Formats: sequence, C-alpha cells, structure tokens
Amino acid sequence: NAGKSSLLNKLTNSDILAEDKLFATLDPTSRRCPLPSGQPLVITDTVGFVRNLPHRLVDAFKATLEEAIVSNFLIHVMDVNSPEVEAHAETTLNVLNELGAKDKKIITVFNKIDALWDKSTRTELALQYPDALFISAHSGEGIDILQDQMEAIIEADFAQLRLLIPHERYDLVARLHREGGVRKEEAQDKGFYLVASVPERLLGTIQPYI
Repeated sequence: NAGKSSLLNKLTNSDILAEDKLFATLDPTSRRCPLPSGQPLVITDTVGFVRNLPHRLVDAFKATLEEAIVSNFLIHVMDVNSPEVEAHAETTLNVLNELGAKDKKIITVFNKIDALWDKSTRTELALQYPDALFISAHSGEGIDILQDQMEAIIEADFAQLRLLIPHERYDLVARLHREGGVRKEEAQDKGFYLVASVPERLLGTIQPYI
C-alpha cells in the first residue's frame, strides 16, 4: 500500500487500478515509460511485499515477483508515513535476497510526501537512507529526479555515439529508435546524423557509421 500502482500511472501516463488497500495489485502489470532522452523503458508494477505469509502462499507470492530477477534495476517504493517503514524495508530486501535479486541496482523511493504527517520524519529517513528519493506520485513532486536516476542507470549500459547513417540504411535509424535512445536526428545530404544511446548488442552493426 505504498503507492506503487499510483507511481506507475504517473510515470507511464496510464490508468491502472490504484486503490487504498492491500493487494489491490495481484498480477504484475507492465507499461512503457517515456523518458526525456527517448530511451525505451518498460516498468512493471509488482504485488506488494508481505511479512509472515502462510507457508502455502509463499511460492505463489514469489512467482509474481519473477520480473525482479530479470530487471535492469528496481524501484523500491515505501510509504513515508508508515510507522513500520524500516521493518517494511527489511522485509523487501530479505525477499529480494531469497529471490536471488539482492545485487540488483535499487532506487529507494519514499512516496506520499504530499501527505507527510510529521516533517521530522523526512529528515530522519534522509539520514538513514542518504541515497533515497522523496516523491509524491499524487502531486508529481520529485518525479523528475526519479526519471533522471532511471535514465542514468540505463545509459550506463549504453554507448553514447554520434552517427552518420546512409539514407538507404534507414532501417538502422528505426531500430535505434526502438532499441536505443535518439537524442537528435537530422537529415543531411550524406545521410541521417544522429546523437544516440546505443545498446551493446547493436555496436557491431552500427560501427561503420560512427
């Protein structure tokens, strides 16, 4: 109930179910997230993390979190107003450890700062979690900083290149739009000039045009 679905809606301009109750999300939901640079990104909203599940439900619960294992990074969303926020953080990290995803890059996010009950809470949590972001999926506060961090993580795995691709190879331009991030595109006499983020798998193909 930390606002994961509301955050997904804000980041992806979607309208998936977001209710003020536990387990409003029971199935993982994925949506394309537009980033300022044009980088392609898909975000998946998972079921919440719960302590002391009945043993017969543990395997089914973990099955809904398989996306965490194959993801590039995780956004760990917590309710800034929860009196048990530290215990919730520990529960989440323990489950990630059990899933084999403990070494994933994690962006820690405290949500609902628009409804902060005690202003000192933010100061205390900022000291305890110095890299955490404080946002509001409701008002949009801090969303731009979150997008910047998401983009930085993705681009760390991409080569930043200037390219001149011949007109007859526009298929490569289209592929860069799909699989990379095109910051600038300009039609010139000799081809298309691009400033782009190129994933490793395309480097061999794109090499002649750098």
